[in-house]
Amino acid sequence: MIICKSGTESSLMRKAKRFDTETDHFLAGHIEPGITTGELDHLADRYIRSQGAVPSLKGYNGFPASICASVNEQLVHGFPGKRKLNKGDIIAKTRQFTMSHAIRQYIENPNRGIPEQGPRLKTGIGLAIESMIQIQIGSHHVGTLEDNWTVVTMNVTSFAHNGQAVTCETGGMDIFTKLSA
Repeated sequence: MIICKSGTESSLMRKAKRFDTETDHFLAGHIEPGITTGELDHLADRYIRSQGAVPSLKGYNGFPASICASVNEQLVHGFPGKRKLNKGDIIAKTRQFTMSHAIRQYIENPNRGIPEQGPRLKTGIGLAIESMIQIQIGSHHVGTLEDNWTVVTMNVTSFAHNGQAVTCETGGMDIFTKLSA
């Protein structure tokens, strides 16, 4: 079922997503070789609380941290911990993953999606557009770690992950994750 958001709901989503993006920008200033994903989680938790907010992910269905920290072969939902970042590592603060037909068409050829299929976008529909791009050649097979959250590639291939949140508005798309210059 697709639920169209009211103007008030879209406004609240926009505010929350903007804050999430600001948190990403704050963390980017601390990412360097040697820092652990657990330290990044601690920094994010302190930053979020210093802004008068509460990390919504922490405790959600048993998730133990304020952020997901997926590194290299971890596609999504990586638990922050003792893993140290090395030069050249790819780290993503992740959420859910879905890929629209347009993104798939851009990234892979031939396209596996079917154009003009599925529900039509209407005013108030919110989308999480989260692309995952394989950096190294290898298998596209994935699995889930024992934590029942972290999704990884089966052959330790590196992936890049990028997420955008948007809503359809009467004047076009409203991109929540875009910060003003």
